[in-house]
Amino acid sequence: MKIRSVSLAILRKEDRILVQEINFPDISTTFYRPIGGTIEFGENSKKTLIRELKEELDQEIEEPRLISVIENIFGIEDELGHEIDFIYEASFIDKSQYNQEEFVGLEGSIRYKAVWKPITYFSTTMDDVKLVPDGLLDLLLEKELENGAMVRHIRTK
Repeated sequence: MKIRSVSLAILRKEDRILVQEINFPDISTTFYRPIGGTIEFGENSKKTLIRELKEELDQEIEEPRLISVIENIFGIEDELGHEIDFIYEASFIDKSQYNQEEFVGLEGSIRYKAVWKPITYFSTTMDDVKLVPDGLLDLLLEKELENGAMVRHIRTK
Protein backbone atom coordinates (compact mmCIF):
# COMPACT_ATOMS: atom_id res chain seq x y z
CA MET A 1 0.00 0.00 0.00
CA LYS A 2 0.98 3.63 -0.48
CA ILE A 3 0.70 6.60 1.84
CA ARG A 4 -2.47 8.53 1.02
CA SER A 5 -2.80 12.29 1.62
CA VAL A 6 -6.28 13.58 2.43
CA SER A 7 -7.92 16.96 3.15
CA LEU A 8 -10.95 17.02 5.47
CA ALA A 9 -13.35 19.84 6.40
CA ILE A 10 -14.63 20.42 9.91
CA LEU A 11 -17.93 22.16 9.16
CA ARG A 12 -19.64 23.16 12.42
CA LYS A 13 -23.26 23.82 13.27
CA GLU A 14 -23.40 24.71 16.96
CA ASP A 15 -22.04 21.63 18.78
CA ARG A 16 -22.31 19.39 15.70
CA ILE A 17 -20.04 18.62 12.76
CA LEU A 18 -20.98 17.47 9.26
CA VAL A 19 -19.84 13.90 8.64
CA GLN A 20 -20.24 11.28 5.94
CA GLU A 21 -21.76 7.97 7.06
CA ILE A 22 -19.74 4.99 5.88
CA ASN A 23 -20.93 1.39 6.13
CA PHE A 24 -18.99 -1.65 4.97
CA PRO A 25 -20.56 -5.04 4.24
CA ASP A 26 -19.97 -7.57 7.05
CA ILE A 27 -18.82 -4.85 9.51
CA SER A 28 -21.31 -3.75 12.16
CA THR A 29 -19.50 -0.47 12.90
CA THR A 30 -20.75 2.71 11.22
CA PHE A 31 -17.82 4.98 10.44
CA TYR A 32 -18.17 8.76 10.25
CA ARG A 33 -15.67 10.98 8.45
CA PRO A 34 -15.65 14.72 7.73
CA ILE A 35 -16.26 15.67 4.10
CA GLY A 36 -13.14 15.77 1.94
CA GLY A 37 -10.94 13.54 -0.12
CA THR A 38 -7.64 12.54 -1.61
CA ILE A 39 -5.10 15.15 -2.62
CA GLU A 40 -4.28 14.84 -6.31
CA PHE A 41 -0.71 15.06 -7.59
CA GLY A 42 0.31 18.72 -7.99
CA GLU A 43 -2.61 20.00 -5.87
CA ASN A 44 -2.16 21.46 -2.40
CA SER A 45 -4.34 20.40 0.51
CA LYS A 46 -6.37 23.64 0.64
CA LYS A 47 -7.24 23.46 -3.08
CA THR A 48 -8.21 19.81 -2.59
CA LEU A 49 -10.64 20.73 0.18
CA ILE A 50 -12.29 23.45 -1.90
CA ARG A 51 -12.55 21.11 -4.91
CA GLU A 52 -13.90 18.17 -2.89
CA LEU A 53 -16.69 20.22 -1.27
CA LYS A 54 -17.72 21.50 -4.71
CA GLU A 55 -17.61 18.02 -6.29
CA GLU A 56 -19.25 16.11 -3.46
CA LEU A 57 -21.84 18.55 -2.08
CA ASP A 58 -21.92 21.19 -4.84
CA GLN A 59 -21.05 23.80 -2.19
CA GLU A 60 -18.45 26.53 -1.95
CA ILE A 61 -16.67 27.26 1.30
CA GLU A 62 -15.09 30.35 2.81
CA GLU A 63 -11.31 30.42 3.16
CA PRO A 64 -10.50 27.25 5.17
CA ARG A 65 -8.05 27.34 8.10
CA LEU A 66 -5.63 24.47 8.74
CA ILE A 67 -5.94 23.36 12.38
CA SER A 68 -3.95 20.13 12.45
CA VAL A 69 -2.28 17.37 10.49
CA ILE A 70 -2.84 13.78 11.59
CA GLU A 71 -0.50 11.03 10.47
CA ASN A 72 -2.66 7.96 10.86
CA ILE A 73 -1.34 4.38 10.63
CA PHE A 74 -4.20 1.95 11.03
CA GLY A 75 -5.33 -1.59 10.32
CA ILE A 76 -7.82 -2.65 7.67
CA GLU A 77 -8.39 -6.34 8.40
CA ASP A 78 -4.87 -7.78 7.88
CA GLU A 79 -3.64 -4.81 5.82
CA LEU A 80 -1.87 -1.70 7.01
CA GLY A 81 -3.25 1.72 6.05
CA HIS A 82 -1.27 4.96 6.21
CA GLU A 83 -2.79 8.43 5.73
CA ILE A 84 -1.64 11.99 6.17
CA ASP A 85 -4.84 13.91 7.00
CA PHE A 86 -4.93 17.71 6.69
CA ILE A 87 -7.73 18.90 8.99
CA TYR A 88 -9.29 22.28 8.16
CA GLU A 89 -11.96 24.40 9.84
CA ALA A 90 -14.34 25.50 7.09
CA SER A 91 -17.75 27.09 6.65
CA PHE A 92 -20.28 27.21 3.86
CA ILE A 93 -20.57 30.44 1.89
CA ASP A 94 -24.30 29.73 1.48
CA LYS A 95 -25.47 29.96 5.11
CA SER A 96 -28.84 28.36 4.23
CA GLN A 97 -26.97 25.01 4.06
CA TYR A 98 -26.86 25.00 7.85
CA ASN A 99 -30.66 24.54 7.84
CA GLN A 100 -30.36 21.13 6.17
CA GLU A 101 -30.33 18.14 8.50
CA GLU A 102 -28.66 15.86 5.97
CA PHE A 103 -26.99 16.03 2.58
CA VAL A 104 -26.65 13.65 -0.32
CA GLY A 105 -23.01 13.60 -1.32
CA LEU A 106 -21.38 12.15 -4.39
CA GLU A 107 -18.02 10.36 -4.19
CA GLY A 108 -17.21 9.65 -7.82
CA SER A 109 -20.38 7.89 -8.96
CA ILE A 110 -21.35 6.63 -5.49
CA ARG A 111 -23.94 8.51 -3.44
CA TYR A 112 -23.57 8.85 0.31
CA LYS A 113 -25.39 10.51 3.20
CA ALA A 114 -23.80 13.28 5.29
CA VAL A 115 -25.37 14.29 8.60
CA TRP A 116 -24.78 16.70 11.45
CA LYS A 117 -23.62 14.83 14.57
CA PRO A 118 -22.71 16.23 17.99
CA ILE A 119 -19.01 15.75 18.72
CA THR A 120 -19.99 14.15 22.03
CA TYR A 121 -21.88 11.45 20.09
CA PHE A 122 -18.50 9.94 19.21
CA SER A 123 -17.09 10.11 22.73
CA THR A 124 -19.56 7.57 24.10
CA THR A 125 -18.34 4.01 24.32
CA MET A 126 -20.40 2.56 21.48
CA ASP A 127 -18.62 -0.22 19.63
CA ASP A 128 -20.76 0.28 16.54
CA VAL A 129 -19.81 3.96 15.93
CA LYS A 130 -16.39 5.40 15.07
CA LEU A 131 -15.18 8.84 13.99
CA VAL A 132 -12.23 8.63 11.59
CA PRO A 133 -9.40 9.36 11.14
CA ASP A 134 -8.10 8.09 14.45
CA GLY A 135 -7.03 11.02 16.62
CA LEU A 136 -9.66 13.40 15.23
CA LEU A 137 -12.03 13.01 18.18
CA ASP A 138 -9.29 13.96 20.66
CA LEU A 139 -8.45 16.98 18.51
CA LEU A 140 -12.10 18.13 18.40
CA LEU A 141 -12.61 17.65 22.12
CA GLU A 142 -9.71 19.97 22.97
CA LYS A 143 -11.00 23.34 24.06
CA GLU A 144 -8.24 25.43 22.50
CA LEU A 145 -6.72 24.99 19.05
CA GLU A 146 -4.14 27.71 19.57
CA ASN A 147 -1.24 25.50 18.50
CA GLY A 148 -2.28 25.93 14.88
CA ALA A 149 -1.15 23.18 12.55
CA MET A 150 0.12 20.76 15.16
CA VAL A 151 1.05 17.34 13.79
CA ARG A 152 -0.33 14.27 15.56
CA HIS A 153 1.04 10.77 15.02
CA ILE A 154 -1.57 8.07 15.61
CA ARG A 155 -0.85 4.37 15.31
CA THR A 156 -3.67 1.90 15.99
CA LYS A 157 -2.13 -1.17 14.35
